[in-house]
Amino acid sequence: MIQRIQTLYLSVVIIVCSLLFFFPMIDYINDLKGTYKLFITGMRYYGDVPLTLFFFQTLPLLVLLCSSVLLALITIFIFKKRRLQVLLININILVNIVLIALVFLVYSRLFENRLQTLSTYEFGMYIPLISLVFLVLANRAVRKDIALVKSADRLR
Repeated sequence: MIQRIQTLYLSVVIIVCSLLFFFPMIDYINDLKGTYKLFITGMRYYGDVPLTLFFFQTLPLLVLLCSSVLLALITIFIFKKRRLQVLLININILVNIVLIALVFLVYSRLFENRLQTLSTYEFGMYIPLISLVFLVLANRAVRKDIALVKSADRLR
């Protein structure tokens, strides 16, 4: 029964998280130093020659994002084991919360202090929040399936 609603929610999580590779999370604009954009794969400088900087400092964000996508993909294909699905979705929710906390609390201030510029949030900053909402919806749908199976077992 792969055609359940939680499969749709988890597919949206996979698609939305993969969009984070293409959208910047934070812009750092300075008249003297140029424009920097924080992507999940590193900081990019947009001046005369585009240049990728600080790749290894954003590696924890990349690992968390890839693990979130992988967990959602695994959760889709273990549709017969609903309890394990709930556990993996809860782990994925925790991974997304850590990703959100790192992006909003640590990385936005880290590069702001290093580059000594003000930062503005871009669309990529809110993508983990969107995936968190869909993970919660998937969790509710799996729990609803578990309750439905329990009630059907009681009737027999």
